[in-house]
Amino acid sequence: MTEKILYHYTTMNTFYAMMEHSLCYEGEDYHPKYLTMWATHYAHQNDPIECKLFLNGLQKAVKNYTKKHNIVLSSEDEQLLYEPWYGMGIYTVSFSEQEDSLTMWRGYGQNGDGISLGFDFSKLPQPPMSLLIMNESIEDVPEMDTTILRQMDRPSKCIYVKPNDLFIPKETISRTIDNLLQKEKEWRDIIQIGIRDNYAPLFKHYKYEQEKEWRIVQHGVMPKYRIVNDRDMIPYLEVKISIDCLRRIVIGPCISSKENVMNIKKYLLTKFIDVDVIESEIPYRNRF
Repeated sequence: MTEKILYHYTTMNTFYAMMEHSLCYEGEDYHPKYLTMWATHYAHQNDPIECKLFLNGLQKAVKNYTKKHNIVLSSEDEQLLYEPWYGMGIYTVSFSEQEDSLTMWRGYGQNGDGISLGFDFSKLPQPPMSLLIMNESIEDVPEMDTTILRQMDRPSKCIYVKPNDLFIPKETISRTIDNLLQKEKEWRDIIQIGIRDNYAPLFKHYKYEQEKEWRIVQHGVMPKYRIVNDRDMIPYLEVKISIDCLRRIVIGPCISSKENVMNIKKYLLTKFIDVDVIESEIPYRNRF
């Protein structure tokens, strides 16, 4: 498989905290094994329609299906379909195909004063079929089986769609219909959560397409919390990523210099980490 680097843009403070407090060691081996990243709850992303985009599309698709096949849903069935927010413990870590993007630096990399961590997830041991994820086009992803589409602790490619032109895989529609109409009611909500969680975090509004995002998706009901802007409590889950996946670090355009490259390399060596550190090539001055 060809090396594919995905980049996580962040602030210098977060990068430092990550290196100081989240590296995981095993026994007396001083070489770190894992880097701990934070998967943020979907409701605290910058896109206010996170997950809702897919859920609204699924509701519309099921409505069209039932109308076409003369299927009448009970009020209980409709409640399960139209009020799916219970238990929405969806958390994501974001990466981008963009190695050195001004848009990404402005939005996520401290307006050019931050840093970008490049990961090669092909270094992880994984089932052969899951390797297909890293090579699929956006158009092909919705046709894939859901067990392949969502890989825990491995990124999946986001699917960019227009709200009024949202493709819902036939498999998802049929599974939803079967679940709504089954006679055994006890586990329907749990099953529907599983159906929902496979796809909802990966569908993104097409206006975000320039970010070329991939996501690690996690689920949980007992998160940790961090304080942002000295006031907001943001829930998150910890995700451990093998340090072998860290392949490259890019220094933001506003702080790029040979001196900073050398300083960061020296700092990483104190953690027994030796990766490429490069400067951004973007001519950009932060005026804020």
